[in-house]
Amino acid sequence: MSQKSRQRKARRRGVPAVVTVLAIIALAAMAASPIIRSGWSEVSEDLPSLDKQEEYRASDNTLIFDSSPQPQLIAVLNTGESRIIIPPEQIPQQMKQALVVIEDDRFYKHSGVDPVGMLRAVVSNFTEGELVEGGSTITQQYIKNTYVSSETTVNRKLTEAIYAYQLEQRWSKDRILSEYLNTIYFGQGAYGLQVAAYTYFNKPATELTLAECALLAALPKSPTNYSPIVHPDKARHRRDVILAKMLKQGMITREEYDAATAAPLPQVIYHVGPEVQVAPYFIEYVKQQLIARYGVQATFEGGLRVYTSLDLNKQAAAEAAVGQVLNQPGDPSAALVSLEPETGYIRAMVGGRDFTQQKFNVAYQGHRQPGSAFKPFVLATAMNKGISPDTPFISEPKHFNMGGGDASWDVANFDELYLGRISLEKATVYSDNSVYAELIMKVGADSVAETAHKVGIKTSFSPRPAIALGGLDNGVSPLELASAYGTFATGGKHVTGSVDFEGDGPDPISIIAVTDSNGVLLDENKPVAAQVIDPVIAYHVNDVLRTVARKGTGRWSDLGRPCAGKSGTTEDHVDAWYSGYTPDLVTTVWIGYPEKRISMENVRGVRVTGGAWPAQIWHTYMDAALADVEPRNFYKPPNADLVPLSVCVTSGQRANLWCPEKETRTFFPNHLPTGYCTVHEAKEMVMPNLVKMKFGDVWKVLESMGFEVELTFAGDDTKPPDEIIDQSPKPGIMIKQGEDRIVVTVAGPPGSLELPEQE
Repeated sequence: MSQKSRQRKARRRGVPAVVTVLAIIALAAMAASPIIRSGWSEVSEDLPSLDKQEEYRASDNTLIFDSSPQPQLIAVLNTGESRIIIPPEQIPQQMKQALVVIEDDRFYKHSGVDPVGMLRAVVSNFTEGELVEGGSTITQQYIKNTYVSSETTVNRKLTEAIYAYQLEQRWSKDRILSEYLNTIYFGQGAYGLQVAAYTYFNKPATELTLAECALLAALPKSPTNYSPIVHPDKARHRRDVILAKMLKQGMITREEYDAATAAPLPQVIYHVGPEVQVAPYFIEYVKQQLIARYGVQATFEGGLRVYTSLDLNKQAAAEAAVGQVLNQPGDPSAALVSLEPETGYIRAMVGGRDFTQQKFNVAYQGHRQPGSAFKPFVLATAMNKGISPDTPFISEPKHFNMGGGDASWDVANFDELYLGRISLEKATVYSDNSVYAELIMKVGADSVAETAHKVGIKTSFSPRPAIALGGLDNGVSPLELASAYGTFATGGKHVTGSVDFEGDGPDPISIIAVTDSNGVLLDENKPVAAQVIDPVIAYHVNDVLRTVARKGTGRWSDLGRPCAGKSGTTEDHVDAWYSGYTPDLVTTVWIGYPEKRISMENVRGVRVTGGAWPAQIWHTYMDAALADVEPRNFYKPPNADLVPLSVCVTSGQRANLWCPEKETRTFFPNHLPTGYCTVHEAKEMVMPNLVKMKFGDVWKVLESMGFEVELTFAGDDTKPPDEIIDQSPKPGIMIKQGEDRIVVTVAGPPGSLELPEQE
């Protein structure tokens, strides 16, 4: 006997039999007498009224589904009472009949209170000397379970009877019966018929057989005493009694009766929902969003139907990838977030190595320093200001005066490795701190912060130069870093949901839609795309980060298809990141110890960096997640090609004819340098003697002097065709760069030589 049953029995022993008998007689007389019923309205103002009670709603499980075409149930939320409310049409007729014949065979004849049943109970109670039968109808039992306390007192019985009568005036018999079946306890933690059907037979109520209906109808009287698992003989006997009553009343045929009584009892109990906990960190994230929008009660008792973005195959691949790398005791924890850039759908989420040991969800709640994984936002800002990937910088230790007093910033590279004069692209490939420190000083920390927030970093931070190297006040979460990188993958469009579940701004989509238990749509969370970066800039960020993925710090992440990414490792190897993407999927991986800052300088003999274990996890997961996805290139917008120009190595301006060192660099079309070099000016010099020299040698001399050359031909076959036989101006004449043009005549016929291209 359960504790609740013992308590109820103890309370019944405390009620004098004579009082109970008199109360029941009075109620029976009231219900039976036409005269008293006709005068009900005259005294109703002084009686308890159902109108004064808030409408009762039984708690209903919230069901959470994945994103598959036939949604799979992945989680059930409740407060301990597992119940799934179903409408009357989903309850088999034979279930209703079976319950009525055993619980209240005069259900369709009375008006909520049954005088015949009451008088029958009076006799039984008087004979036994205690309350052994209450004579309650199904309507009264429903009222007792929902609107009044279960305490056995005369006042409660009177109120129960009055409410039952009032309810019968409002609801149909079918509704009362259906609400009762959705409310009652069937044992094994199952409240309501739907959960009972799944618990005992692993099927919905609509598929119950006659024998199964009869067995379930047997349980509410005493779920433990008639349990088919604990007391199979008692359960079978009561089931067969119900079947016999149904046969006697013509509800079933003899053949149906024989088949049902021969049916076996269930041998096992089934779990409502997934047998194995699926994506626990993702479910916790969804749960927090539901609570924020609908409140605790609706989330756990409101019967919400929640359709999520989770892809079970990708989730399994993510968990396997983490487990494959971090498989030893003492290993650090990991977080992984994977989403579709074009929809914002979160397809997989791992918030730690083991949910049973670590409930804290690093993927969503963890804010850690991103290290160099923050550099793409500096890169995008610089490009937006016209600094192309070809722009040269000097890789060397840097010292910056920060203004005011002795404030300064000294920046060194990882392992003190410096590469001298390198391009911005190469500095990104090798994650050069000294170059990126100089870069943020050029473009401004405020501008970088603005870019980061536009693309998806929600966490606030102080805009100071150290953010170029990932030095943020509050860090970032893997979820927001993945969302921000996804903005590059979409050509500069930041994609979030249309519903702000938590009230702090839109997020990537974990919940696609929410309905109530009847399928009425409460929220539909659609992707919303905002163009926050110039598509040309996004394309070139992708191009640089593709090079990083192929041969830079993230080279172990190369998928053999168009992909881009960036690693990040913080000071003392406390945090290690890899965030990367293809046009179809963006994934961020973090490794570290969530409880505090612990160095990973030596974990199983490995110095953990972003390009090591995080990149390996990323590669393993992405390889599996994209196995059936055709590779495709990142979007290239119109007019995205950079423009090559000859520039002066010294000044960086467009080269003029007299710049001693020139090189070709590429520029964004809307950021072409307009002026020519102002460092190197035209000079006067003496015209050398060029006669009898070979044209190739003459060309080198004149080009180094910074003069334009015009070539003419003499057609003299007595001399080598490339020999200079005349020149203008003559030797010894003063000439000036930019003003005088040199004409040389070669011996050969017209067309025998061509002028080389001049830069």
